[in-house]
Amino acid sequence: MGERLEEQDREELLLTARRLLAETQALSIRIAAVNEIATAINRTLDLNQILRVVGKQAKWLLDFEHCSVCLHSSSTCTTLFGKHIPVEISALPDSSPINKAFKTRQPQLIQEAGATAILSPYASQIILPLESEGKVLGTINFATTKPRSYTQEDLRIGYLLALQLSSAIRNAERFKEMNNLYLELDAEKHKSDQLLLNVLPVEIAEELKNNGKVEPVHYDCVSVLFTDFQDFTKLSEKMTPRDLVDELDYCFSYFDRVMDKYCLEKLKTIGDSYMCAAGIPVPRATHAFDAVLGALEIQQFMELRKVHKAQHNIPYWDIRIGIHSGPILAGVIGNKKFAYDVWGDTVNTASRMESSGVPGKINISSATFELVKDFCECEYRGKILAKNKGEMDMYLVNHLK
Repeated sequence: MGERLEEQDREELLLTARRLLAETQALSIRIAAVNEIATAINRTLDLNQILRVVGKQAKWLLDFEHCSVCLHSSSTCTTLFGKHIPVEISALPDSSPINKAFKTRQPQLIQEAGATAILSPYASQIILPLESEGKVLGTINFATTKPRSYTQEDLRIGYLLALQLSSAIRNAERFKEMNNLYLELDAEKHKSDQLLLNVLPVEIAEELKNNGKVEPVHYDCVSVLFTDFQDFTKLSEKMTPRDLVDELDYCFSYFDRVMDKYCLEKLKTIGDSYMCAAGIPVPRATHAFDAVLGALEIQQFMELRKVHKAQHNIPYWDIRIGIHSGPILAGVIGNKKFAYDVWGDTVNTASRMESSGVPGKINISSATFELVKDFCECEYRGKILAKNKGEMDMYLVNHLK
């Protein structure tokens, strides 16, 4: 009798050992599966891809019929598997398992859900908080129907999966934040670059960004152009300040477009005077002709503007244009409000060509005439007295040949 009892005890112990071994092996397999899922979701930083992997690969771990993730940042639940159940987090009662898990940071195991449960009609549910760095990001929710009922072991496996998912979501959020930051930085850089290009030529702006400074450059021959409005002060007294500024803006904006069209470099405006140059910062053999072409278009624009204003009895400005060609030094001055500028006697002479010019005409020096005489019909004016320059040969450009 005693031997029989001992044999039964040994059989029971053996069966128990086998059962525990089987459970341990099953648990090890499930933990290994969790690690495989963790590896998969950490291969990407895209949140949608992470959730798709969980919905697809975690199915056999918990044998769920419904799986969803509620992220507090989005206030709604994303269904990963099974029937979609619309859930608005802010509308959930405090007693709901999702809110409990979120606020208490404790997993919720529901083995027999009531008819009014959030994840109805599923009977058994597991609600797990997704926590990273002391912050609850949301919950992952599993649900199934009878006869399946979740156990504490299922809860532990779900908890391990939730830990891995929390880390992956946090990494994805950081990646998104970094991307947004880079986009903002790139947008700000684009704005600053555009502002810089509005002030400096492209080549000069690049040199300034790369080296922090711009070395002055000597040019053997460029063409400098000045414009000025005849009787500007007198006529401006008949205009309101707003109309005056609007008219200057309208005219100078058109001049800016002419600069782009003929590869001229706008240097500055001083009151009603507009200054530009051809052949800088990139030297061009055709600089004098480019300057004359730009001057002819500006002249035509102002003539059309004059006719339009005269028809409406509005005061109008006649324009004087002067061009001179010669050597200059070009560079950037200032360290706060940058300005690309040119220096040399060529600049002074070009200014004298404008001030000694004829309203509505293009007045050029003999140096510029020698460079464009084969392409333009010019009229010799003779020797004209220029301030601080004495008498100088001057020519009016009438039209192209």
